[in-house]
Amino acid sequence: MLIFDTVPVSAIPLQSHSPIFIDGDKFFTNANGVDGGSGTLLNPYLIQNWNVTAPGGIAVDIRNTTAYFVIRNVFAGWSQYGMSFRNVTNADVENSTLFKNQYGLNLVSSSDAIIFNNNFINNTVLQASDTGGFQNSWDNGYYSPSGGGNYWSDYTGIDNCSGLFQNSCPAPDGVGDTPYRIGPSGTFDYYPLMRPYIPDTTSPSWPPGSKLTPFRITPTSLTLDWTNATDDIGVVSYSVYRGSMIMANVTASVHELNVTGLNPDSTYTFKVEAADRANNLSTNGPSLTITTRTPVLSIFTLEFWLRNLYLVLAGAAVVVAATLVIFLRRRNAARPVTPSEPTRVFHGPSAQSLKAPNRNQGRVKAYFWGTAQATQCLRSVRMGAPRT
Repeated sequence: MLIFDTVPVSAIPLQSHSPIFIDGDKFFTNANGVDGGSGTLLNPYLIQNWNVTAPGGIAVDIRNTTAYFVIRNVFAGWSQYGMSFRNVTNADVENSTLFKNQYGLNLVSSSDAIIFNNNFINNTVLQASDTGGFQNSWDNGYYSPSGGGNYWSDYTGIDNCSGLFQNSCPAPDGVGDTPYRIGPSGTFDYYPLMRPYIPDTTSPSWPPGSKLTPFRITPTSLTLDWTNATDDIGVVSYSVYRGSMIMANVTASVHELNVTGLNPDSTYTFKVEAADRANNLSTNGPSLTITTRTPVLSIFTLEFWLRNLYLVLAGAAVVVAATLVIFLRRRNAARPVTPSEPTRVFHGPSAQSLKAPNRNQGRVKAYFWGTAQATQCLRSVRMGAPRT
């Protein structure tokens, strides 16, 4: 890219500075480009916003230190060595550019260094080297707001995937899918950048017509599906909200989420937002409001009978009442009738009169109430003794 032949990659204007040489912690001074900090973990020395060139020499040379320091937004170019650290611990180099040196950045007998979000461009002999091996890190992980590795102008990998292991495909995220090896050592930048690093302040956006769609809706669950968001570097994750709370975070290759634990016949609002590797979050993601279904219960379930207990009680009351009526009627029907007078009358709308045989035994009149009693057998009652 021709722009790198003339202009450093930086978002902040730089000031020229003479070559920086620090040998021991006591030389972290203002004269050596230090403009803040005390050398502790929480307040490291700061060397920042410089443009340093040392033709035939070392632009930034630091040796024999244990203090914490950060080199940020420094351009080191057109030198034999852009930066060289020897017997150094607790170094942090970020958002800097090493351009057209013979050697970009060399770590010799150094440990606990972290180098990320820098641009190594056209350094002719070695872009970088590291004799410390796994004691140093050439990236800042994947998911942190300033995560990722460095841009290497000679990197030949591709960007088709995303995620911690770069195995969510296809979902490009601005990070190479394969590591970049640091010189001849066994050290790697596991998240090499596909484009020169410039602080990313642009949030992902959603194209017109983006949708959040529900399906497989039940009384207690549903599934959400959404369209893709876009980003100038690459979307790395989606956040799904229920109301104002984040319900789930998923990688950029996922566009569907099963939602469970909902209440029947209840209304919910869902929304989805996209995030990029710099943790910039979109604000115009699609949303929807939906009401879950009312459950239809089977009569063969316990829940149905519990919800309809009044039907059970009413049915039981009817059965008890009917049984009691039948019992009382049968008991009355089985009770014997003993007349106390020659003629006994049972009043009723369908009374009938029966006559006993007339063989000098008199007549018995009996009236029975109801047709059901007419079928019962009567005993003959003798009405007097024969005359002598």
